[in-house]
Amino acid sequence: MSLRTRLLLLFIILALIPLGIAGNHIIRIAQDEMKSSVNDALIAVTREITRDFENYRSIAMAPLVLIRQTLEGGELNNPQIIQSLLTEGMKASPGVIALKISVQGGYAPMIVMQDQFTRQLTPMQLFQAQSGHITHLKTADLWVLTIILALDQNVFGYPATLTAAVNLKPLQKKIKDHIFTAKGGIITLIDADGRQIFKSAVSQEHNKLVLIAKKALTQKNRGISTGTYTRPNGEKMLDAYAFPTDMQVAVIVEQRVTDAYLVITQMLKSLAMWILIGLAVSAVTAVVVSISLTRPLINLTGAASVIAAGDLSVQIETRGRKDEIGQLSEAFNIMVTDLRGYITKLTAATKARERAEHELKLARTIQQSFLPTRFPDLKEIDTWGQCNPAREVGGDYFDFFNIDADQYGMVIGDVSGKGVAAALFMAVSRSLFRILSTAHHSPAQVLTEFNTRLVELDQGSNMFITMFYGVINIKSGRLLYSTAGHNMPFICHNSSFQVLADMKTMVAGMMEDIELENAETILKKDDTIVLFTDGISEANNIKGELYGEDRLEKILNQYQDLSAREMGEQVIERVNKYQSGTPQFDDMTMFILKFK
Repeated sequence: MSLRTRLLLLFIILALIPLGIAGNHIIRIAQDEMKSSVNDALIAVTREITRDFENYRSIAMAPLVLIRQTLEGGELNNPQIIQSLLTEGMKASPGVIALKISVQGGYAPMIVMQDQFTRQLTPMQLFQAQSGHITHLKTADLWVLTIILALDQNVFGYPATLTAAVNLKPLQKKIKDHIFTAKGGIITLIDADGRQIFKSAVSQEHNKLVLIAKKALTQKNRGISTGTYTRPNGEKMLDAYAFPTDMQVAVIVEQRVTDAYLVITQMLKSLAMWILIGLAVSAVTAVVVSISLTRPLINLTGAASVIAAGDLSVQIETRGRKDEIGQLSEAFNIMVTDLRGYITKLTAATKARERAEHELKLARTIQQSFLPTRFPDLKEIDTWGQCNPAREVGGDYFDFFNIDADQYGMVIGDVSGKGVAAALFMAVSRSLFRILSTAHHSPAQVLTEFNTRLVELDQGSNMFITMFYGVINIKSGRLLYSTAGHNMPFICHNSSFQVLADMKTMVAGMMEDIELENAETILKKDDTIVLFTDGISEANNIKGELYGEDRLEKILNQYQDLSAREMGEQVIERVNKYQSGTPQFDDMTMFILKFK
């Protein structure tokens, strides 16, 4: 071992040992002092959220108390006056979305509700919970607190109650945007059944802390409690929980130990940094022994700074040195030369990529112009369609066009593959289909001729396209259709969607002389047909699970009363939400026709 190496090791040991001992002692003291501070912070957040609940309930209670006092203090036997009193009381509190007076003895309940919720909710949905309970109404994606006040029996001559449904959306947003969660904290609200509030009522009974809070909900002692526990994944947590007055809710505030003791982590990083600094000082001190080593290193450092500024013409003088420093200088000069060549190539590649991206954007604009953006305003039908490529350009398309005074054609297609090749094949297919569909032939004849022409045009690309083509008479509702290997559409008869029956089919563009057949159905008032590509039904979530036609059928049934546009936009939104967190795998196209 050389003397220089021995000196280097000695200086490193002398620098690191005192730093390590002192730093470890300081960190232990700081960790003990921080534990109390972290618990105080958790309690403060818990109290704040609990107070927010109680204040929000108090604000909602104010007009209810006033209504009760008015009813109990005067002769208000006129239902219209009582209805007006409820309406004005609801207006006085923006959080109250509905009020109801229930009277025993055969009286019909008196109910007022904000107009914006009358289409989405029914009184039965709003007033099904007990006082102090929070209910999630899925149809309106709304969380509602139920408040029930008993009325004096003398008001109506029978026992009666005043019930209010309070919208918790402002409180939900405030909790979601709380600064505590932005810093890594977790705020969880549960009801008496252990279900998480503001999270689609997901059960949290697998959580040990939730079980403890749920048990405390049934007890009289509802003070603030703090503690620690370890999650099943081994993560250590600090927690606090409390219970808003007169509400079946528990507020749970958690923080990871690693986040709570972030200052300690920073101290460790600082200690590590100082250890590295000590190491650097020791190394420099040892290296200074040889001046001949430092001067070339300074030259190399200066040259590196020049290169960092963008000047690649710098070269290091080796002065004929054959030792390690000379070899390093020579390697540095070779690196600079190689770097100049690399930057030149990179610049050219960047320009080429920018040109390609510009051309793809232009191709997307052109391709989108192929698709219909406006649909005929007809009293007999309501139509809507949309195509969302997975890349800049794609292989899906749809069309809706006039054949004669009473007949319109609808077509949807899906080219095998994706990207530019699929887009070009789609453009050729669309143009060819437009030419063939102008003649008054049945859908099966058009698709058969389309396949024949497409096979003749094929030059070994081995690409094909699936298509569904239908012709509808808007006066009689008769729909004549055929398919070339495409998904059968959904059709709504008698207020229920189902897939059209399969029929003899074969994809277009693969082989000659395929046999296709026609089928027909009659669309009546309020019937709907939905054409789609497999990019919708085969959308993947983060677990790799397909969206599936069963889910699509369920969503279509849920939104069947909407217009064609509203129904389609809801479906696309739900599919995009399902595959959130994963890239879009395939082009997604949908066309909807509702028969009025």
